[in-house]
Amino acid sequence: MSAAHIHRRLDSLDARLSWFYARLLLLTGISWAVHTAELVLFLFTRQLVARNVGMGTRALEALGVGIFVGAAIGGPLFGYLADTRGRRSALLMAMALSLTGLLLSALATRHYQVIIARVVAGVGLGGELPAATVLVQELSPRAMRGRMVALLEAFTGVGGVLGVALAFGLAPQIGWRATYVIICGCVLYVAVLRFGVPESSRWLASVGRVDEALMLVEKVEKAHGKRASFAVQSESVAQMPVTIKTLSLSTRTLEIWSLWAVVALSAYALGTYVPTLISLWGFNVFSRWSSMVLIGLAQVFGCLLVSLVLDDYGRMQTLACVASSAAVVTALTSHAPWSGPFVVVGVCLVSALFAASWSCILVYAPDSFATGVRGRGVGYAFGFCRLGATVGSLLCPHMFNVWVMSVPAIARAFAVLLIAVVVAAAFMHEQRYMYLKNEDHDGTADSRNVNGSRGLKGTEEGTPLVSSSNYTRHTATYNS
Repeated sequence: MSAAHIHRRLDSLDARLSWFYARLLLLTGISWAVHTAELVLFLFTRQLVARNVGMGTRALEALGVGIFVGAAIGGPLFGYLADTRGRRSALLMAMALSLTGLLLSALATRHYQVIIARVVAGVGLGGELPAATVLVQELSPRAMRGRMVALLEAFTGVGGVLGVALAFGLAPQIGWRATYVIICGCVLYVAVLRFGVPESSRWLASVGRVDEALMLVEKVEKAHGKRASFAVQSESVAQMPVTIKTLSLSTRTLEIWSLWAVVALSAYALGTYVPTLISLWGFNVFSRWSSMVLIGLAQVFGCLLVSLVLDDYGRMQTLACVASSAAVVTALTSHAPWSGPFVVVGVCLVSALFAASWSCILVYAPDSFATGVRGRGVGYAFGFCRLGATVGSLLCPHMFNVWVMSVPAIARAFAVLLIAVVVAAAFMHEQRYMYLKNEDHDGTADSRNVNGSRGLKGTEEGTPLVSSSNYTRHTATYNS
């Protein structure tokens, strides 16, 4: 029995949110929420940590960059582990390491110890996202992958709300160290994931453990219930052939990694830095826990909304639409910093649109890699994403303080960059589809867009029918 048989049986499952998939989302989503809560807690307890440990400006900058650097390392590292040791194993190790870094932060007494602990936590945090994404993606039928991954990304907003509650409510009362230690108790959840979440049957089949994969597929079929026939599935589900079967520096691979980096850079500038500058001269959206909760809820709403359209209208087309909208809304918001309601609505809308954008990317990228290299492909992409965020955290202050750019000018610059990149990526994606469609001499192209881009069916996941190798200032400074 081949791996193709495993893929076909999973992909023929009825595209509905059964109890099995709801449970899978809940279990992996909780780990995702803890991941985000840890990040938010790190962000909003920086000043508490700095005062307690005694950190200067340089040390604070290193503290902020440290977690990005760690994540840039953790993405490729745990992506490799996901391909060699399994998706679930990589997720468990990454979560345990991130919480270990959090515990080391709570025990640190010197500024360099805190920075090192943040890097350690960053390595784990960087590994959680690619491992969890690939695991959920591979356990899901192709026709509902977009919905599943978008719903998983919705737990980012849930974790953001939890992190705000801890940072604003608990940490000032019991101290940041005690708060960190309490969160470290979530390490016990690793055991829940170990026994509650199955390994990816597609990965098991790709490494030759076909019998285990078959047993798992049978359990999934029994738990899920309704399953369409293979014949019906093959006629209705279309896909763009997996173009990357080996992890080499091909044009296609670099395109995906660059897309992640630019979106991360722009998301930091437009979604974090510009609202921060607005808060200095206008309405401070980050000073109220209520507005922070609204931002988290907006992220959940954005993911829920995009989950309804991803499997029907395409990943790249949806990405171009929502990311461009986020850029435009940020640019408009930067021109009215003193209007409280306008700023709150604008920032919440931007958060929702960027959450939707990340949902599109998290669905699109794994589908572009074959099973054997999918963990590394997504892991390296996430590493480039964190490098983009690191560049953003250094470049944005330089643009404001050294280049003396106004806040609206910064917003416009990154808005143009983001729109240009996502529109170009969507155009290239469409051109690639048209090229493959013209090359399909057997008439197997299907116009239904289920996998994020209309396309051609492959004989198995990762094996296309058509091969291709291309693949402190005054207020006036704000607007100066």
